Amino acid sequence: MTATTSPSNWASQSAPHETVATGTGPDGSRAESPSSSTPDSHCRLADEHAARIQAALANALRDLRTKHGWSVYDVEKRTGVSRSTLSRIERQVTSPTMVVLAKVCRAYGCSVSHLVGEAEAHGAQKTELGVSQ
Repeated sequence: MTATTSPSNWASQSAPHETVATGTGPDGSRAESPSSSTPDSHCRLADEHAARIQAALANALRDLRTKHGWSVYDVEKRTGVSRSTLSRIERQVTSPTMVVLAKVCRAYGCSVSHLVGEAEAHGAQKTELGVSQ
């Protein structure tokens, strides 16, 4: 029979980023070692990384549209994605779904992986330069 984990006993399990006892010192004292970071800092860093990528992706989509000389209306006609959705994505009010991103990338003649990769690289470059959004 295998043990199951239920929500009622999750709190009793050790969290992955809590302080961990590492043993006893020569004087009998317990030494504790804090983990490398807390869950909150991981979430904050992930949120910041995602925000940089979203900003870079929004800028890339706007740049592609203007490079093609298209209005948001033109992109709407080519993709079936509403102008309001396209505008909200370019203004970073919302993030595109994968389906919307695929439709828009197809209209621009580029792959989703290329566009997202470029956005991620650009977001990482801003991090290295110390630029924050």
